Amino acid sequence: MNRREILKSVGLIVGGTVIGADAFLLNGCTFSEDQLGLLTNDQIKLLEEIAEVILPHTDKSPGAKDAQVGPFIDRIVTDFYNNQEQQVFLEALDKYNEVDFASMKPNERESYLLNEEQNIEEKPIYTFTNKETNESFETRPAYVMIKQLSVWAYLSSEIVAKNNFNYLPIPGRYTGCVEVIEDTKPMYWRQYPGAALRKV
Repeated sequence: MNRREILKSVGLIVGGTVIGADAFLLNGCTFSEDQLGLLTNDQIKLLEEIAEVILPHTDKSPGAKDAQVGPFIDRIVTDFYNNQEQQVFLEALDKYNEVDFASMKPNERESYLLNEEQNIEEKPIYTFTNKETNESFETRPAYVMIKQLSVWAYLSSEIVAKNNFNYLPIPGRYTGCVEVIEDTKPMYWRQYPGAALRKV
């Protein structure tokens, strides 16, 4: 098995159903000083504002911004989304900037994303046309990508695992029956062997 096949296999193990099929890290790339991956710091902040509407901060649980989901999303989009998916993702961020999502009031943000949800129900497949090459392809709507990655990043963060779940590293002692009371938290488990919580 060659290196490309190995990396694709690893991608499937850690969540190939959510992320892109081709590993972007196979294609050499360089980034400017204000970014670690494909996205700029401003784009990462915008993503966290979007994710905060999906997973808001409450008195009992941290929000998406508390979990710092932006850098996690940036790394996944950079390393595992194929070029076509990256184009769709970046185009969507441009549209969020065009409507000045970051300056919207909370109720306006919620209404805007609810409209996105409704559009996906009506049209679950998005057709993207490259303006330079005039080539078209079909993929998932960018909002689906953002929502999936936001939830994944949120549940993988240390602050969420330790504040919202009873975190018990595996392997550990197995207890078949435990008393459940009103304040009992659900168990948090690692999604795949060798997984580790992200420090935030």
